[in-house]
Amino acid sequence: MAVPIVTALPAEEVVLWQVSLTVGAVVIIVVIALLGLLLSFVRNIESGAKGLLAVGGGVAKNTNNISTALTVADTLDAITDEAVRHAGLLGVKL
Repeated sequence: MAVPIVTALPAEEVVLWQVSLTVGAVVIIVVIALLGLLLSFVRNIESGAKGLLAVGGGVAKNTNNISTALTVADTLDAITDEAVRHAGLLGVKL
């Protein structure tokens, strides 16, 4: 003989609880999936930032001597001016 199950809740409330727990489980699964996607995006951004940092270091190394190059350019301008002045004194037309 089967023993009847006695519950303290009416059948409608039991169904409501089952629906609530099912919705909660689905929400938890969706949140886990979205957090995994977010983690993937963050890792992608992190790897891009590391690559950018490496490139930035290379650019910094390439521009170490920029002040020397600017000094050379100024010196060449001064030499050009002096050469033009000498050419004018010697009567050479440029």
